[in-house]
Amino acid sequence: MRLPRPSPRILLPIRARLAIWYSLLLGLVLILFSFLVYSTLTTNLLTEVDLSLRDRAEQVVRQTSLDPFHGSVRIPRADNLAGSDMFVQIVDMNGHIVTQSDNLAGFQLPLGQDVLNVAGGGQPEYQTLVVGQQRLRLYNAPLRVGGQTAAIIQVARVLKPVEDTVDGLRLVLAVGSLLAIIAALGLGWLTSGRALRPLNRVSRTAEHIGQERDFTQRVPYNGPPDEVGRLAATFNAMLDQLQAAYAGAQEAAHQAQVALTAQRRFVGDASHELRTPLTAIRGNAEFLQRVPHMALEDREQSIAEIVSQSQRMSRLVGDLLELARADAGQRLRKDPVAIAPLVRECYAEARYLPGGCMLVLAEPVATATVQGDADYLKQLLLILLDNAIKYTPEGGRVELTTALHDDHVTIAVADTGCGIDPADLPHVFERFYRADRARAAGGTGLGLSIAGWIVAEHGGQIRAQSAPGAGSTFTIVLPVVAAAEA
Repeated sequence: MRLPRPSPRILLPIRARLAIWYSLLLGLVLILFSFLVYSTLTTNLLTEVDLSLRDRAEQVVRQTSLDPFHGSVRIPRADNLAGSDMFVQIVDMNGHIVTQSDNLAGFQLPLGQDVLNVAGGGQPEYQTLVVGQQRLRLYNAPLRVGGQTAAIIQVARVLKPVEDTVDGLRLVLAVGSLLAIIAALGLGWLTSGRALRPLNRVSRTAEHIGQERDFTQRVPYNGPPDEVGRLAATFNAMLDQLQAAYAGAQEAAHQAQVALTAQRRFVGDASHELRTPLTAIRGNAEFLQRVPHMALEDREQSIAEIVSQSQRMSRLVGDLLELARADAGQRLRKDPVAIAPLVRECYAEARYLPGGCMLVLAEPVATATVQGDADYLKQLLLILLDNAIKYTPEGGRVELTTALHDDHVTIAVADTGCGIDPADLPHVFERFYRADRARAAGGTGLGLSIAGWIVAEHGGQIRAQSAPGAGSTFTIVLPVVAAAEA
C-alpha cells in the first residue's frame, strides 16, 4: 500500500514573509489599540449620560416642597426640567402619572412592578430600553418626603447621539487600521528588500563560487559589523577552511592510498602467517590418518608438531585480535598501577621462558605509580622480555632496569643478542615487518606492534636502540602520577 505523498509546501521569499509579519504585527497592535479606544470612549459616554440623568433627578428633588397649609407635596412641572433629548416623568406609588414633559407627546415611560418595589425601598435604578423606535437610558429614582417615598422620578435620555458617535469612531478605527496595515505591508516590503540586499549579494557570490569551484574568491562586504556583516565574515572563514581542505585533498588521497596499501599488505601477511601453521597441522593430521600403525616415535613427533603449530596459530590469532581492537578504537581502563610489583612479577614469569641466556633484574626497582591497565602493562613487558630472551644466544644476558625521574618512569629491557640493522630499526614496530628472518623465526611479527599500541594508550613512548652484533635496548617511558622513595 502506497502512502499518499504530502502536498508541496508553498515557500514565500523571506522578503514577503518579513513584510507579512510586519503587517500582521501592526494589525494586531492596531486592533488592540482600537478596542481600547472604543471601549474607553463608549464607557465614558455612557457614564456621562448616567450622570446627567442623575443630576436632573436630583434637580427635581430639590425643587419639590411640602405645602404646610394643605399638607400636600408641591411637585414642579416636568416640562420645565426636560430638554430636547431628555424626558422627565413623575408617577405616584400606584403607577399613575403625576406629571410628564411635553416632549413625550403622549408616550409613557415604562414602569414595571419591580421598579416600584426597588424605588419604594429607596433605591434608584438604571435601565436601557426601547420606546417606540428609540433606545433610551432610563433612571428611576425615589422621591422621598418626610422619610416616605411619595413618588418615583423617571428621567430618560435618547442614546442615538451616543450610538452615532460610537459608530462613527468604529468606522474611523476600522478604515484607519486597514489603511495603516496596507501602508505597513508596502513599507515592510521596501524596508525588508533594502535590508536583504547584502544577503542577496552574499547568495550570488556563493552560487558563483559553487559553480566555478574557485575557493579563492571571497564575499565582498563593506557595511557595519551587524548580523549581515557577521554572516559574510563567517562565510569567508568557511571559504578559508574549504580552500585549505581542497589544497590538502591530494595529500589526503595519497595518505588514503598508503593506508590502503598497508591494509592490503597486512591482510596478505596475516593470511600467509595463518596458512603456514594450518598447512603444517593439515599435513601431520593427514599423515596420521594415512598411516594409522606408524611407529610410536613418528606419531609423537607428528602430534608434537600439531600442538606446536596450533599454539603458534593461537598466538597469532590472539595478536590479530588485539590489533583489531586497537584499530576499532578500544580504550583501556585506567587505574593506579604500582610499577615495582608489576616489574617483579614479570621478571619472575620471564625466568621460565625457554632460552639459554641469563635474565637479570637491576636493583633497586623504581617505586612509582602510573595510571593504566595492569594486565596490558604486564603484556607489554612480557612481549619485550620474550623477544629479548628469544633472540639472545645461549650464554648471553638480558637485563631489566627501571629509573624514576621527575614526572616519568623508564623501564628498559637490554639484551646482548644479534642486534638490528640501522635501516630496519625505524620499522620494527610495524606489523609483520621482518628485520631479520632468523631473528623473527618462531614469532608472529605482531608483538612489537601491540607493544607500541599499549604504550600509546598509556600516554607514553617506546624507543629502540640497537646495532648489529651489539644487542638491542627497548626503553618504555610512562608518565607518573605518584612516586615515593624505594
